[in-house]
Amino acid sequence: MTGYDATRAAAYWGASRHEGADELAAVLSLGEPAHVNAAYDAWEAGVLGDALLESAGPAPASRGLDLAAGVGRISLQLSPRVRRLACGDLADGMLRRLRRNAASAGVRNLDPVRLRSDRLPFRDGSFSVAVCLGLVEHLPPEVRRATVAELARVVAPGGVLAVVLNNDESRLLRDPGDNPHRDGAQRENGYYCAVVRQRELLAETAGAFQERTLGSNLFYSLQRHASRALGEERRRDPRLAPFFERAAAWDRALRPAGAMARAAADHHLHLLVRR
Repeated sequence: MTGYDATRAAAYWGASRHEGADELAAVLSLGEPAHVNAAYDAWEAGVLGDALLESAGPAPASRGLDLAAGVGRISLQLSPRVRRLACGDLADGMLRRLRRNAASAGVRNLDPVRLRSDRLPFRDGSFSVAVCLGLVEHLPPEVRRATVAELARVVAPGGVLAVVLNNDESRLLRDPGDNPHRDGAQRENGYYCAVVRQRELLAETAGAFQERTLGSNLFYSLQRHASRALGEERRRDPRLAPFFERAAAWDRALRPAGAMARAAADHHLHLLVRR
């Protein structure tokens, strides 16, 4: 397949991802055991919440944006920190689940919006807080660059943007046995995934944002890749869950950075402050 078809991508993320009942699998990784996705979610949401509280203080921000909001796993946690939260996603199926989850949780300050990340329907400087998690690796370079430009446009000066990037320096993440489709080619079903060059993307943001690394999921990643040697049945044994929970807790507490994190972490979380 040549080019990138956003319609196919929307159909994939909005339909086939939701055939099972596991919502974390739908938005994170269909191939991982539930305890692996839960640990990733605990790290990402925990560090993000800590960082936004540190940067913005306890008072709610006026308006926020969760770009690629999915089923609302981050939106629901962000909702107390903003007066209104725009929840943007390309896939109708994701937004339907988000609305249902928000209603079940009694959260009423979310505004679900179907959109393309490279054509945001918001005015300049609309948001003081924005998050973009689990998206950029699913966009081809030209769409990714346009998305970064759009985020720079809609985040107000002094506002913050949190973004998670997969780690192009990790040999573990680049192992084709981990995800053979992480090759920068769109499948017939619409799925696209790539390993994004962190330095390249951060260079694209440097003119508009000042960057601060919030650490990595180093301990989680070491645990995840080591568990692959156990075989499929043993890897899915729920008795492994406490080990992943502890790994996520270490990542949240220590926020690993430096050479070891560059060599082995799957992801880094960055906080970008709008200039």
